[in-house]
Amino acid sequence: MAIRSSMVNIVIVATANYVWGAAVTVRSALETCSTTLNVYVISVDLSLEDKQQLTSSWQTTNLGIVKFFDFDLEQLSGFRTTLLVKSKSPYARFFIPEYLDGISRCIYLDTDLIVCSDLNSLQDLDLQGKSSACVIDGGIGTPDQQQRLRDKLKLENPLRYFNSGVIVLDLDAWRQREIQAKALRVAEEQHDLLDQMDQDALNMVLADDWLTLDPKWNTSKGKADPSFSDGIIHFLGKVKPWHADYDANFKDQWFEILDRTTFAGQRPAKLLGVAAAYQKFVRSIPTFEMIQGKLRRMMRST
Repeated sequence: MAIRSSMVNIVIVATANYVWGAAVTVRSALETCSTTLNVYVISVDLSLEDKQQLTSSWQTTNLGIVKFFDFDLEQLSGFRTTLLVKSKSPYARFFIPEYLDGISRCIYLDTDLIVCSDLNSLQDLDLQGKSSACVIDGGIGTPDQQQRLRDKLKLENPLRYFNSGVIVLDLDAWRQREIQAKALRVAEEQHDLLDQMDQDALNMVLADDWLTLDPKWNTSKGKADPSFSDGIIHFLGKVKPWHADYDANFKDQWFEILDRTTFAGQRPAKLLGVAAAYQKFVRSIPTFEMIQGKLRRMMRST
């Protein structure tokens, strides 16, 4: 009989634009966890007020440690961004072994999730000698994606490509195998190959060093049944529940959880006409750095 852990360690990377998302992700994890849950936050640009509001949002009887680590994005100046994720903040997850010094196991969570099941089973998961456990990405089935994974990322088995939104980490193995240093090196040196940014880099570095999780632990909102209640719902895509123009699955469930946080009753301001069109337009505009990278890749291919 497996011995259940006395506590679960989760890690998130939090930004000011995702404060509500961070509040809901962690609150849902706390409400479904059967033991003490420690929360470690890699803070990219959170204000003191943001941190206080998040801490207040997570006050449940099973909350353990809440600890914030301030992260400077300047150290990622040479890394790639994309239109889907214009921020370089996702790369901050590479630093988890460094920040969680002395901790052997943790669960990384994106901040656009609803956790519907007890994370204790992931905390106690037998990784079978692997450094990590993840869910196979739901978008790898197309011929173009298969070709990209095979030709660009040089993955021997392009059908084994994971989504990095939920990762169980054996931190001792990450340190011993120098995964942080390898991921940072790949992210910088292979800049133009990483269409999926940090996720591509991690797939290249971990290769066969990860265990496949049941898909329920990272299920896209578009693929989850409306009655989904066992696993983790992932709000993939540019538009999130806290955006005024979000109108997809699990919106009501997400706001029900938000209303049990410090942000209770708050809703995104409705945008109409020109304002709504402008918001969509802004999401589609690449940064100057993205344009430079696109031009560089085009020149190399000619």
